[in-house]
Amino acid sequence: MVNSKKINIGISIGDPNGIGIEIILKTLSDRNLYKECNFIVYSSEDLIKKQQDFFKIKTVPIKKIHSVNEANDDFINIKEVFTDSKFEFGKNDRDVSAMGIISFKEAVNDSIKGEIDVLITAPINKELSYSNTFKYSGHTDYLKNILNEDPMMLMVSKNLKLGLLTDHIPLRDVVKEITSKKVIKKINTLRETLRKDFLIKHPKIAILAINPHAGDNGVIGSEDQEVLIPAIAENNKNKYLTYGPFSADTFFCNENFKKYDGIIAAYHDQGLIPFKTMSFGKGVNYSAGLPIIRTSPDHGTGFDIAGKGIASSTSFLQAIKVGINIYKSRNTIV
Repeated sequence: MVNSKKINIGISIGDPNGIGIEIILKTLSDRNLYKECNFIVYSSEDLIKKQQDFFKIKTVPIKKIHSVNEANDDFINIKEVFTDSKFEFGKNDRDVSAMGIISFKEAVNDSIKGEIDVLITAPINKELSYSNTFKYSGHTDYLKNILNEDPMMLMVSKNLKLGLLTDHIPLRDVVKEITSKKVIKKINTLRETLRKDFLIKHPKIAILAINPHAGDNGVIGSEDQEVLIPAIAENNKNKYLTYGPFSADTFFCNENFKKYDGIIAAYHDQGLIPFKTMSFGKGVNYSAGLPIIRTSPDHGTGFDIAGKGIASSTSFLQAIKVGINIYKSRNTIV
């Protein structure tokens, strides 16, 4: 049995000079989405109206609201969190980028209060967004600090659920960041996420090696033998199904990855290159291990195509669908 109330989907707009509002409007033009959801966009009414006019997307009317409980499924509800409406597609502008951060922070606040059930974040420009009022490397880093949690960046597609031991840090810092304690914690986060959010009762998890060829027994680095193997063994004392470390260069060949419910990569590009090669435009970034549900599309601000009307909304739609499914999983009474 699933909770039958309307699901409140909160949406932060990303950088207004990018493709964020375009893909939001394209996605929310599908009336079928409103059968079980209310959509609340955190913005200014004028900004959304101007971009509606620019892209000629007016399938669903907009309505300004002052609180989430005023949301109506006949409209795209705009919770006005600032009044500015300026934008210039493709331009680097810190003042405009700051509007996207206000949008995000307000949406997070309502998520923490329980008024928003699922938070979908359109892409921000990390460089332009960094400021005295937002000293974070992105959405996930902010959520980690504001919620005092340690989320895992989990990339989700039809055939892949791939998490990261480390995410947005320089490559030179990866090895010193990976400890057995951290590995065990991330395995537990992924396992509980697969159980609770994706309803996989006994998930099988694969761990990718840190070094080429898993270190070749210490010939090419000792971290796999000294850190990963002991962590995996410790985790499996509880009869969990954790395997590896696997050499990353061959792991995704011949669809070997499909044997596992979840995969953990040691660092950003080790995981994101195969994921985006196989799933770009159809994948979703999910912040696993948080009390709130937050997803986002698998791409950036798209400054190079902003304002051309050609941005694909496929990944944003998938972010909504994944968020809805996770909400239903968490609220299913077995």
